[in-house]
Amino acid sequence: MKRSGFTMIELIFVIVIIGILSAVALPKFLGVATQAKVAKVKSYVGTLNMTVGPTLWSTSLSSGLDGNVSTYSSKLQNQLVAPKPIVNTDVSLSNCGSTDNDKANEQVVKFTLGDTYSIGCRDGNTTTAPHFWLYDVTTKKIITQ
Repeated sequence: MKRSGFTMIELIFVIVIIGILSAVALPKFLGVATQAKVAKVKSYVGTLNMTVGPTLWSTSLSSGLDGNVSTYSSKLQNQLVAPKPIVNTDVSLSNCGSTDNDKANEQVVKFTLGDTYSIGCRDGNTTTAPHFWLYDVTTKKIITQ
């Protein structure tokens, strides 16, 4: 009499192989969501620097504020829309600093994606548009310049 099917040893080998594969792959997949959100925020900072910042700056210049966006923040505020990972956080231009010296305290947005991050801002002037960067509060390092 011939039986078809798998033996117990074959099933144990398959279970062991699946266990090894999941032990190797699982740690890789756990950080992927956070990395994707941080990449989205980096893209947002790039958009702030390439389009939104110069638009806010030109609006400020045309309003007679010498390119300063922090004092004009209440009227410019509706032009800043944060991406989904930080959408529930208040975005405030009033914290834009006048220099690049104190990046930790010039936070336009502070949010948490695993670690704590903030988006900082150097205010504009008559010759330079405002500049934004992504700052890792935990490691005290600038991620984007």
